[in-house]
Amino acid sequence: MNNTCPTCGALYNVAEKDIGRRLKCKKCRTALMVTDAGLVPAAGTESVPPDDQDFDTEPRESSLSRRRKKLFAGENPLAPVGGVPGLLFGIGVFFVLFFTFMQVLASASNQRAVEYEKKLALEEEVRIRELLPKGKKDRSELNAEEQKTYDEKKKKIEDDYFVSKRSADESKRSTEIGNKRSRLFEGYGTMFGFMMVSFGCLGFLRTQEALLLRIVAGIILTGMVLGLFRLALGTGAGIGAGVNIG
Repeated sequence: MNNTCPTCGALYNVAEKDIGRRLKCKKCRTALMVTDAGLVPAAGTESVPPDDQDFDTEPRESSLSRRRKKLFAGENPLAPVGGVPGLLFGIGVFFVLFFTFMQVLASASNQRAVEYEKKLALEEEVRIRELLPKGKKDRSELNAEEQKTYDEKKKKIEDDYFVSKRSADESKRSTEIGNKRSRLFEGYGTMFGFMMVSFGCLGFLRTQEALLLRIVAGIILTGMVLGLFRLALGTGAGIGAGVNIG
């Protein structure tokens, strides 16, 4: 069944129950009639109502069709987030923060492994010190029998902690190796993030954005350039020191 106006193509929600009814198109004001074949021009206009409100007089568009119309009409769907520059800037900030925190967490995991190894050594030292009788500060103050007992208990404590200390040392080295291997990945991720931030700032500078936003973008770009310059100087100084230049 044809449910569009023959004159302007406006879409109406008509069904078989509406056969015989008349209406006037709200867009082109053409008199229409619902027949078995759908909407057709009415033969006369004397009995056509001004507007029949029982019918949907606007085409039912999908969300995809509305987005396409906005796109072809020149509306930027990324306008709420600052357009393409805003999107690039947001992605860049996310990558910089994410990989920066990854490096902080890696450093914290290394420190945690080191401190756990120190904790085991301290526990062992405290337990050995507690073997001395009250009032005694050193093994040399014990008699022969007490020294023998002290040595036996000390050996047992050292044996108990040997496995734990070895396991802690292996865990520490494994953590350090894993974090060193991930630094390259984190470095590339941070670099990619800074590139996105710089592209976003350049985009803000090239568009007719608010003056304050362009000033902020210029400050960020200037800070990044100065940071790269300082990093280059530091790397150069390190290379020069390595080859005894200067």
